[in-house]
Amino acid sequence: MVVKRSSEAMASRHPEPPSLPGQPGTFGIRGYRIRDLAKTKERRRAILTGAARAFAHGGYDATNMDQIARECGLAKGHIYHYFRSKEEIFTEIRVDVMSRILDELTALAREGGDDQELVLRKWISHLITRFSRQEERYEPVMGGEESLSPENQKRIRTLSRRIEQVFTNLLRRGMEKGIFAPGDPKLMTFVILRGANTVTNWYREGGKWKLQWIAEQVTEQLVRSVLRQ
Repeated sequence: MVVKRSSEAMASRHPEPPSLPGQPGTFGIRGYRIRDLAKTKERRRAILTGAARAFAHGGYDATNMDQIARECGLAKGHIYHYFRSKEEIFTEIRVDVMSRILDELTALAREGGDDQELVLRKWISHLITRFSRQEERYEPVMGGEESLSPENQKRIRTLSRRIEQVFTNLLRRGMEKGIFAPGDPKLMTFVILRGANTVTNWYREGGKWKLQWIAEQVTEQLVRSVLRQ
């Protein structure tokens, strides 16, 4: 009992849990020993995916833990082994996705090297096609960020601004080299991100327009809009 109370006290002092609740042999948020880290990671991922579906269908405010549990195919009490609240789940979905986006953009930038136009094409295409992945399909249309605590809004906003900044820096370097047209790189970033991220609002799986074709067409239009003529 002493160990469990100590673990819960630690959790209360750290309201922003990591994407993995510890290392092998440590304790989770409810004081239970984590014996299989890989299984814990897999279960947390499944909960985040199911919760994203629930939030996308009903919105943040109208979605409760019972609905999240049903979407995940789990008992509500089981979800509380991994997350304290629906706000924690919602925040973790956003943070997890944007953190992975930043890592993926970094990897794509290495592939493109010093070719700013090629890197921009890779980035835009990636943003458009990423929601075809099961774990990210519903994240762009969840809504409800304004209902979160100021602390969690700040976590999400910080990552969002980091994504914007990498695009802005790339566009600025491209302007300096004469690849992109002169202009405000921050404004160009907003236009590009809005164009890429809102494809999920009108794309219909199984429609006549395949996602890869859409990605190619939208990427070409957005890149062409900033290229120096």
